[in-house]
Amino acid sequence: MKTFDFYLPTRVYFGRGRENETGKIVKELGHKKVLLHYGLGSVVKSGLLERVKKSLTEVGILFVELGGAKPNPEIALVRELRTLAQQEHVDLIIAIGGGSAIDSAKIAAAAFYYQGDPFDILLHKHVPTRSLPVGIILTIAAAGSEMSSSAVVTDPTTKTKRGFNSELNRPLFTIMNPELTYSVSKYQTAVGVVDMMMHTLERYFRPSAPLEFADSMAEAIIKAVIEAGPIAVNDPKNYDARATLMVASSWAHNGLTSIGKDVEMPVHMLEHVVSGLYPAVPHGAGLAVLFPAWALHFYKHDIPKFDQFAHKVMGVHLDDPIKNAETGILKLREFFGSLGMPLTLRELGIDNPDIDWMVAKLTHGGTRVVDHYGQPLDQEVARSIYTSCR
Repeated sequence: MKTFDFYLPTRVYFGRGRENETGKIVKELGHKKVLLHYGLGSVVKSGLLERVKKSLTEVGILFVELGGAKPNPEIALVRELRTLAQQEHVDLIIAIGGGSAIDSAKIAAAAFYYQGDPFDILLHKHVPTRSLPVGIILTIAAAGSEMSSSAVVTDPTTKTKRGFNSELNRPLFTIMNPELTYSVSKYQTAVGVVDMMMHTLERYFRPSAPLEFADSMAEAIIKAVIEAGPIAVNDPKNYDARATLMVASSWAHNGLTSIGKDVEMPVHMLEHVVSGLYPAVPHGAGLAVLFPAWALHFYKHDIPKFDQFAHKVMGVHLDDPIKNAETGILKLREFFGSLGMPLTLRELGIDNPDIDWMVAKLTHGGTRVVDHYGQPLDQEVARSIYTSCR
């Protein structure tokens, strides 16, 4: 286990009806005026937005609002959100929704004290040293952004999807009521299951020391998601299954499963290129296609870890470690398929993928090799992985 620092400042308020305490929570934390940011209407139709407003009004908290967050959040809305926050002199942004609203809020908050373009932060042209606080009311278990240090936003004019990782991105608080996820469709629930598993698996499949604590935590999270995921997909109002997924999505991406390890997320990088070029692709669905392809390419560089995964998580117990490792990957892919997830680019609706463009985008025109142990993820490897997904 490597030397590490770990700090998790996000307060979690979990349970039925906790969203009705929003005003009380905001007041106790010392805030006076907030900006509510949400998606394309579901929080309005469900009455959630009105309940949140009521709770704020009851304790004298002022608020303004901006809707419009959508999957694969775009920089134009972030710019608008940042400008509104500055003009209204708010002291807190509350994102109501899932990863799209949360990531938009995070980047707008990070750019609050910066006069340049917010996308400069994602391009690493500007490194913020302070940020406006962000609170979360979670309505979908998927991205894990409600406790993470990361945020991802797309610039559709250049088809560039980039992430920004910083402790400044950690939300001040997160309100979690599993009942708020009851209306999430079967497909989007399955997309979320894959997303939270990938946040765990990308950390898991990094070099480890013997008896690595983070790996044991990762195995437990993945097994819990594999058990609860199908239940939530087929029984949307199963509170216990929804609760498990909501907590798992948060703990999968808050850094717990990577303490003591170096972390890179090459499959996320591969997928960001795909959904940057094809924005209709849900992030989790893209990962369901790309992760097995990546794993089948790389598993022979770390047979012991993939063998361990097959044994401890997927329940595969073949005598040959190589065959066992491969079978574990195929069984994981089968699990994704059982949830109704796409397994090829064609099933994602991409009949003629522009692989040349994707390879060039991932490798910055051949000038970047994505950090990877065992074998560099260069142009040749990227092309092989993308092609195998067709």
